[in-house]
Amino acid sequence: MIDTKLRLRIGAVLHFIIAAGHLACLFFLDEAFRAFNILEEMTQLSFGLAWLPYAITVALSLAFAAAGFCALSTAGDIRPLPLQRLVVIAVVVAYSLRALIGFASLFWAFSLLELFSSLAPAFIVWCYWPGMSAKK
Repeated sequence: MIDTKLRLRIGAVLHFIIAAGHLACLFFLDEAFRAFNILEEMTQLSFGLAWLPYAITVALSLAFAAAGFCALSTAGDIRPLPLQRLVVIAVVVAYSLRALIGFASLFWAFSLLELFSSLAPAFIVWCYWPGMSAKK
């Protein structure tokens, strides 16, 4: 059985990788949106402001990094952070929903990208789950 702290550390590393991946996508953002079939949605949501998708991507990167730091804090590797338990619970809820929606969408349109994009959040939920009951 894998120890709780190790699971949280793995979740933190995954979040840091995800954050770095989002920052790397800044150099080819349209291609990344096209790969995930969200180019049209992002174009509409940006209201014609070309910089907005870039700002959203940077904000997402910061949020993923913050989630990683909260996991390290919950594991006891860094000092306690404010709201760390709430962040861990939010990560578990958000990624659970993402995994469920992703797995359900596989019934209508299966793709390996969607399969991986559904397995990754399910794995992150497994990593963060013990942190929901961790004491400060």
